[in-house]
Amino acid sequence: MNLALVLSGGAARGAFHLGILAYLEEKAIEINEYSGSSIGSIISCSHASGIEARKILEIFKSDDIKKVLKFNYFKKGLIRIDKEHQLLNTLLPIKNLEDLPKKVTINAYDTNTKKILYFDKGDTHMLCMGSSALIPIFRPIHYEGHNLIDGGLFDNMPIKPLENKDFDIFTIDLMPRSSQEEKRRGFNPLKPLKKKLFKTRFNNGTYSIHNSDVYITHPELRHINMFTFKGLQESFDLGYKEAPKYFS
Repeated sequence: MNLALVLSGGAARGAFHLGILAYLEEKAIEINEYSGSSIGSIISCSHASGIEARKILEIFKSDDIKKVLKFNYFKKGLIRIDKEHQLLNTLLPIKNLEDLPKKVTINAYDTNTKKILYFDKGDTHMLCMGSSALIPIFRPIHYEGHNLIDGGLFDNMPIKPLENKDFDIFTIDLMPRSSQEEKRRGFNPLKPLKKKLFKTRFNNGTYSIHNSDVYITHPELRHINMFTFKGLQESFDLGYKEAPKYFS
């Protein structure tokens, strides 16, 4: 199998990716190339650097991850990322995308040109932050004349960089579709953002689903909150248990 992975965005649900990657490691199944969006871009770059999936999960669950994310007092984003924190170097140890042992392409949307961009070269930290900069939670990332925000808003499963390369393309989607998103009790200030987020990402995912060799998701992901760290282990376990159905 000439395996290439598409890792979608979906914030804290990204631990589902890690569960699948942990299974692949145990079975010594080689990944030849990655394409990722948002949290999928971070996991792609970290895993392609040689960091094992369970170690990435450990980093995500650590207290230090909360120190990287700081309240921004509503200045162009609710939260800012501490770019100087050592944890970023632990998670993303290789400075440039082109130096990763396995090829990784990540996407981001440029608000200056109104275009979705795909990067396989450049500063790993800056581009991963740009790909993950979900407005209005995070501020846009300024990089080489671009004003980058979350690539998943316009291409949440970036399959195109992997096409026409004779790969077996497995797409992992953290945003499973349903006929109607289940109603939740109580006030949720993020509900309008979540509603818009689901709608835009659903709309842009059809092409990738239809053009994947294998499409992987799980309906239980809908019940895992994307915006807290509380469901990390649950997401990981779900991915780990789901993986044997698709990889042998």
